[in-house]
Amino acid sequence: MGHMGHEQERRENRSGTGWRRARRPLYRRPGLVIGCVSVLIGAGSMAGPGENARADEPCSLPRHSVHHSLGLDTWNEHYPRPDRDLRAAMFFLSFPDAEPSVTPEALAGHYFPATADFFGRASYGQFRLHAEVAPDWVPMPRESAAYGIRRDWAPEQRSAYLRDALRVLEPLVDFAAYDVIYLVADPGAPGVDADATKVVNFDRPVSVGGAEIRRLVTVFEQTPPDRNVLAHETGHVFDLPDLYRRPDASNGDWDTHVGDWDVMGSQFGLAPDPFGWHKWKLGWLTAEHVDCVSAPGVTLHTLQPLGAPLDPVDPEGDTRMVVVRTGPSEALVAEARTATGNDADACSEGVLLYRVRSDVPSAQGPVEVLDGHPGTGACHGRSVHPRLADAPLAAGESYWDAERGVRFEVGEPTSTGGWHLKIVRH
Repeated sequence: MGHMGHEQERRENRSGTGWRRARRPLYRRPGLVIGCVSVLIGAGSMAGPGENARADEPCSLPRHSVHHSLGLDTWNEHYPRPDRDLRAAMFFLSFPDAEPSVTPEALAGHYFPATADFFGRASYGQFRLHAEVAPDWVPMPRESAAYGIRRDWAPEQRSAYLRDALRVLEPLVDFAAYDVIYLVADPGAPGVDADATKVVNFDRPVSVGGAEIRRLVTVFEQTPPDRNVLAHETGHVFDLPDLYRRPDASNGDWDTHVGDWDVMGSQFGLAPDPFGWHKWKLGWLTAEHVDCVSAPGVTLHTLQPLGAPLDPVDPEGDTRMVVVRTGPSEALVAEARTATGNDADACSEGVLLYRVRSDVPSAQGPVEVLDGHPGTGACHGRSVHPRLADAPLAAGESYWDAERGVRFEVGEPTSTGGWHLKIVRH
């Protein structure tokens, strides 16, 4: 601002809502924890160790201290890594100036199981987000308008909102039981701005009942909410950057960097499956799924569709990305995108090219899609950025990056739905 895809998991979830039954009560008994919650908020970096470290693979990149760096050599331990099952909790906050017109269960149904399903597909079933929903609205002490909720939120008012939210939840919730916490404001309250949904990072971890909280997902959505909005925000919880560009003018284009490609660009995108680079960072792809081009010459590759199930028998023959390292903190990436899985509504198919910079912070262009058809666009009226909707290369097409001396030539499709690819590096 997330997919389980497994019928067994769906059967285990609560009927009608998609919520997995809690292994412990969502609300704790009152009186177990109390204390003054002092909140310092920051939207900026929470970088961990590893700045300017050497990358551990020839074609990976080092992690820098910039916010949400896309370096792969180390993991920022301030963030949970979704290479295992994680538990999320969703709480609902009401205000004295409005009576909620929808139940928490109904509101939660807009987000789950869809968000968990999204991540289940993106991770090839390797990651499951088990979400639990609070059954009741929890009243806030002040009217919604008193918090000044908006996209560019005044720090003092944002701190007041989070301080009050943690105070009313503190006696009720065992925060230590959860990896991800969603705070959902009553969408009908007059002071709730539907453009204000975001992850808020704390400058210092906040101790609540013995649990250290580093960030919260604050949800201020209309009903129904924006498509994939919670998958986008949850991506930030896993240290993924914003891939959109915030324009200077109020009517500028937000989607010039990646268009429809990857949910971290736009929650409305037609092809929201995370880039292969993101999947590599999160642990869903490994170096075995990556062909590395680190020297001049001609190399041949066979790309399997990024969204297809992984081959458990021959991962080394199951190439999902080709990476050309072009600098200390820069690489070019090629991957095959097809209308499957999270990309079922994709406008076009083919070999998608993009540039990754690990020294560029969130929302300033860490990823830029390379337009394979700069003179045309596609899916006008549906695409968030039609110019990039037809960016992938089809069979027989090529792309020449003169500045970096790299040429990509797409061959015939494979029998498994991918493409053959030749790379010429000067």
